Amino acid sequence: MTTPAIFHLRRLSLMLAMLLLTAGLARAAEITARASLSRGITVIGDAVQYQIKISGARRVGNPPEITVDGLEVRYSGPSESSVVRFQNGSFVAERSVTFIYQVMPEKNGTFTIPAMTVEAEGKTFRTESVALTVQPSTASGASGATDDPKVLGFAEFLVPKKTAYLGETIPVELKLYVDSRIRWQPVAMPEITGEGFTKQKLPEPQRDQVQKNGRDYDVLTFKTAITPSRAGKITIGPSVIPYNARVPRARKSGPRSLFDMFDDDVFGDPFFSAVQQMKARAEQIEIAVKPLPAAGRPANFSGAVGAFQFSAEGTPKNVKIGDPVAMKLKVSGRGTFDRLAAPALKDPSGWRTYPPSNNFKADDEVGYAGTKTFDMAVVPETHQTEMPVFQFSYFDPLSEKYVTVNSEPAALTVERSTASEPAPTATPALVASSAAPATPPPSAAPRPDDILGLRYDLDPPQSFAPLYSRREFWYAQGGVALVWLLVLGFRARRAPDAALQAAAELRREKTAVLARVRGANLGQTEFMEGATRVAQLETALLTGRSAESIDAAAVAAASGLSEEDRALVEVLFSARAEVLYAGGSSGGEKIVAVDRARVLAVLEKLGKGHGRV
Repeated sequence: MTTPAIFHLRRLSLMLAMLLLTAGLARAAEITARASLSRGITVIGDAVQYQIKISGARRVGNPPEITVDGLEVRYSGPSESSVVRFQNGSFVAERSVTFIYQVMPEKNGTFTIPAMTVEAEGKTFRTESVALTVQPSTASGASGATDDPKVLGFAEFLVPKKTAYLGETIPVELKLYVDSRIRWQPVAMPEITGEGFTKQKLPEPQRDQVQKNGRDYDVLTFKTAITPSRAGKITIGPSVIPYNARVPRARKSGPRSLFDMFDDDVFGDPFFSAVQQMKARAEQIEIAVKPLPAAGRPANFSGAVGAFQFSAEGTPKNVKIGDPVAMKLKVSGRGTFDRLAAPALKDPSGWRTYPPSNNFKADDEVGYAGTKTFDMAVVPETHQTEMPVFQFSYFDPLSEKYVTVNSEPAALTVERSTASEPAPTATPALVASSAAPATPPPSAAPRPDDILGLRYDLDPPQSFAPLYSRREFWYAQGGVALVWLLVLGFRARRAPDAALQAAAELRREKTAVLARVRGANLGQTEFMEGATRVAQLETALLTGRSAESIDAAAVAAASGLSEEDRALVEVLFSARAEVLYAGGSSGGEKIVAVDRARVLAVLEKLGKGHGRV
C-alpha cells in the first residue's frame, strides 16, 4: 500500500473514532414542545404558517387536530432535524420534529389557537397558546390600487391592535404590493417615521405572493416592533417605499419602428421598456397609548410588559459557606425585553449577590419574542437548605394586571467552611518567644552547586548612544531617499506616455467599431451593441473615465445633444441592457433603415460635440 493511501486510511480511521466518541458521549436533551406562528397579523386570504416543534424526543405521537372558528387550519406535514452540540462539558444530542400547518383566515378579528397536547417518548407535553389578528386590508382605501389597472403597487401598515399600554412592544408590518405581471426591484429600505415610540431596526424583508380582489401581487413584508415611550395618541408613518419597475411604453401612431414597437397593454413584455422609479405610500395609523396602572404595582417591577415565563436553576448543589452558587435565571415569552431587569431575591437575608451578566436570544427577526438569560453569582453567608428563591414581576396587557412569578425552590447543602473557624489562641510560651528579640542567623556559605549572582565586571561597558546620533544611520536613510526619488521621477516621466497610449487605443477601437456599425448587414442586437460602444468610447475620450463605466446619463451629461437626441441615447442603452441582461429577444432581424439613420446621426453629433469628426 502506498504512503498517500496509508495517510488517508489513518485520517479516515481518526475521523471515525471521533464520530464514535461523540456518539458515545452524547446524551439526550431535555424534551420541550413549543408552538409558534410565522407572523401574528394578517388579512383575509393571506395564509400564515403554524408550527408545533418538539425538541429532544426520538419518538413522537400523531399531530393534533386543530379547529378554530374563523380560521381554516390544514396540516401540511412533518419536518425533522437533528444536531449534536457541546453543552455544560458534555455532548447533547437533540432531535426535533416539527408539525407544520397552514392557517387561512376567513374573517376579521383576533383569534386564539389554543394550547395543544402532544405525545413524546410516552409522555404528554402541552404547548402555549398563540394569537392571530386578522384585520381589514387598507389597500383600497389607501391608494385605490385595486381598482386601477395602471397603478402598479401600493403599501399599507398592519398592526395587531390600535390600543396599547406604555412600554408595551407592538409588532408592526409594512407591506409593499406590486402587480406580479411586471418586472420590478426594490430600491432602498423604507423609513418608518413617527414620534412617541422607539423602534427596532428593520431586517431584510420577506418576499411572497398573494391574491387580492382577483389579482396576483408580489409582496415585500418589512417587519419591526415599536415600544411607546409616552401615553396618549401616537402615529406611525406615513412611509414611502421606492422601487424600480420596467414599464412598457405605449405604441405610437404611424409606421412601426424599432423604438416604438409597443402596444397598449400596460403589462406586456416588449423588447424596449422604460425603467421608472415608482413610490408606494403607506398612510399613517394611530395608536392610543394608556399609562400603566399605579394600583397593585409590585416593588420589584422594572418595566417589563408582555407575557412571560420565568425559571431559575443553580449549580452546584453542595457548597460551603462563602462559596458561590451560579444561578441561571431565564425569562422567555413575548414583550419588552429591553426594559427587562434581572429578577430579585425574594428573601435576601443570608445571601450576598453580585451584579449579573445577561444574554438575549431572539425567536424572531425583530426581537419581539425570545429568551433573556441572567447569570448571577450568589454566595451563602449562613447555613441554607434550599437554593435562593427569585421573584420576577411584569405587566400583562391582555389581563391588564401585574403578575409576580417565583422560581421553584430546589435542595441545597451548605457546609461550614474551615476558613471560617476561629484561629487557635497563642500559648504563653509562644507569646514569650515572640516577644524576645530575634537574632539573625549567620548566613551559610553557598554550596558549589548553588546559583550565583550575575557578574557585571567581566565584559567592557557597552555604548548606549541613540541610533540617530550615528553617521551610519544617516547614510542608510539618505540611500533610501535617493532610491525613492529615482522611482518617483521614472513614474512621473512614464505617466504622460501611458495616458497618450490609452487614448490612442480608445480612438483605434472607436474607429473600428464605428466602421462596423456603418455596415448595412448588421442585425438589431449587433447594431445596438456597436452603437452603444461608440457612445461609451467617445465619452471616455472626453472625460477620461473608463469606457465600461459610461452609461446613458454620463453620455448625456458630457455632450451637447438636444433633448430628443438624449432620449434616443437613453432608449439605445436600455435596449442593449434588455438584450444582454434581461433575457430580451435575440434581435437577429436587420434594423429598420430609418432607425439606423437616426442612430448614426446622433453618433456623428456626439463626435462633433467632443471635437472629433
